[in-house]
Amino acid sequence: MSNPSPATSIADLERLLDEKKARLQSLVQERDRLQKELDKLDAQIQGAASVDGPLTRRSSRKRRLKNEMSLKAVIKEVLAKNKKGLSLSELETAVTETGYKSGSSNFRNVLYQAVYNSADIGRDEKTGLYKLQK
Repeated sequence: MSNPSPATSIADLERLLDEKKARLQSLVQERDRLQKELDKLDAQIQGAASVDGPLTRRSSRKRRLKNEMSLKAVIKEVLAKNKKGLSLSELETAVTETGYKSGSSNFRNVLYQAVYNSADIGRDEKTGLYKLQK
């Protein structure tokens, strides 16, 4: 008796309502049991992924850019053309205009390190410009 007819008694309606509630309760219990199983599987997957790394192998490493000349060689070439010397920001602009490519997020710092660690390049204290040493 799935659909009550107009002549259905109150007792029949109550029994039908009780059957629907029981069916609903069993479905909810089944869903909860399956959800617990899924949670266990998710935990196992996460445990395996933390040991082996991510499940998908995406390379997040950037490829190293390759230039024809090293940064020090480019700096020396630029400074050889500018006998008066260049400030760090001017040097940065001149080096990038030569086509030198860098993947650095702070290229000015990389440039400063290259200039600072080079014995052939000096900084004039009076003007603050970088020049090739003689």
